[in-house]
Amino acid sequence: MTLNYKNVVHEMRRLLPALNTLYIKELNELWKEEGEIPPHVAFGNILNPYLINLLQINHELTKSEEKLLVIIFGFIEQMALSNNDDVRNVVSVTVMARLGDDTTVLTNALKYLGKQTKVLSKEIEASYGRSGNLKILDSTIEER
Repeated sequence: MTLNYKNVVHEMRRLLPALNTLYIKELNELWKEEGEIPPHVAFGNILNPYLINLLQINHELTKSEEKLLVIIFGFIEQMALSNNDDVRNVVSVTVMARLGDDTTVLTNALKYLGKQTKVLSKEIEASYGRSGNLKILDSTIEER
């Protein structure tokens, strides 16, 4: 399936059924009249907290948590590779910018990031002037 701005939330929910309860709660509380949650909001309010919680875990990840991170970041890489500017924009300004707010979260995410997701991450970190994160991304990219 080709990702576009209209179907990217549906695909997120299909790949990550654990987010459906959170999606429905947010929809009923804030977006009932619209009938759907826009992509930037869905990724920012639903996926990001879920993802950040996984990346902040202070213990070794379980196999199921590890598998879930692989699925999430595989999907994010698919989005980053999309020909749709709006879909790539969700990756940059909604997901990667938020992960970059916490260097520990960004560092923990790096081993799951695909090549294009790293490129978008570097672009957003440069635009935000977060040189520390750029150094993290540069050292990781050079090591691989």
